[in-house]
Amino acid sequence: MKRAIMCAALGASMAMGVMTAARAEDGQMRVDLAGLNLDSTDGAKAALSRIHYSADVFCDDVAGRQSLEHQAAVRECVANMTRKSVDALHAPTVTALLQGRSTSEAPIAVAQK
Repeated sequence: MKRAIMCAALGASMAMGVMTAARAEDGQMRVDLAGLNLDSTDGAKAALSRIHYSADVFCDDVAGRQSLEHQAAVRECVANMTRKSVDALHAPTVTALLQGRSTSEAPIAVAQK
């Protein structure tokens, strides 16, 4: 009986590992930026904070103690997902904040007729 329970637990943990790997390889995460003015400094800071938080949750699904290798992999994943999200957003102020520039250095779009 113990053997059947152990096999079921092992099978479940292996299935969870496969789902986590597929989720990480999928590389898609959703971030709610509704209601934020991405052209303002405050809105851009809020957006970047939400993106970073979502990337942290997306990349680190293990609670408790972690090996140094796992921590490094999570940091790299968070950096990559944050960069991908900001790139896809096409918001100059958010991009400037991510790159460590002040928002006054952000490119200004000029309207054309």
